[in-house]
Amino acid sequence: MLVVDGTILLALAVDTPHSAAAEALAEENAALAAPQAALAEALEGARTLMQEGHLAQADFEQLPGLWTPLLSVLAADAPLARRAAHFAAAYELTMTAALALALAEAKGAPLATLDERLAHAALDALGTDRVRQVRGEAGEAES
Repeated sequence: MLVVDGTILLALAVDTPHSAAAEALAEENAALAAPQAALAEALEGARTLMQEGHLAQADFEQLPGLWTPLLSVLAADAPLARRAAHFAAAYELTMTAALALALAEAKGAPLATLDERLAHAALDALGTDRVRQVRGEAGEAES
């Protein structure tokens, strides 16, 4: 299982410079998991792309239906909230990022992200063997 945040969900659904690397990570893992907040995070990123003219409104409105089948686990945020609040405070993360980190910790699973701050927090909280950060214009994945 691989826990993904909204940045990875967005890269899986919308053509970005990181899409190829995100798809490779998804293909390497039999199951993807995300906290519910990751859907809102990904939709907000897609909404920004739509407002900037990079994504059609019709495509934007179809995204929630694309993500749900990709995820084996869509975890409720409430049980993760206390631990996520700790991560948010300790590492200066957004709550959506902290929820992804809390889910990865709870599942004992690696975490994939494009978010550099989240990746650094995950390195500290989970260890180097459980972090998959996608970087670079070419979209190469680094662990």
